[in-house]
Amino acid sequence: MGPMRRRAMGRRVVRGVATTAVIAGTAGAVHHHQNQKWAAQDAAAQQQQYDQQMQQQQYDQQMQQQAAPAGDNFDEQLIQIQKLSAMKDQGLITEAEFNAKKAQILGI
Repeated sequence: MGPMRRRAMGRRVVRGVATTAVIAGTAGAVHHHQNQKWAAQDAAAQQQQYDQQMQQQQYDQQMQQQAAPAGDNFDEQLIQIQKLSAMKDQGLITEAEFNAKKAQILGI
C-alpha cells in the first residue's frame, strides 16, 4: 500500500473517531439536559406536596378554632350539662337522652 493510500485511510479513521466523539458528546449533553429536566420536575412535585400539606394544616387549624368553644360559651355549655345531669339524677331523662343532648351541646 502506498503512502497516499495510507494517509487517506488514516484520515478516514480520524474522521470516524471525530464523528464518534461528536455523537458521544451530543448524547452526553442530551443526557445532562434530561437529568436537569427530571430534577426540576422532582423539585416542582416536592414543592406542590409541601404546599398541599401547608394548606391541609391551615384548614385543620381553622376547623379546630371553629370547633373550640369560646370562654363564655364554654361556661354556658357547662351549666347546661350540669342541669341535664341533675335531670338525669332525678330520673327525668334517661342516660341515653343525657348523652345525646350533651354531645349536641358540645358539638360532637
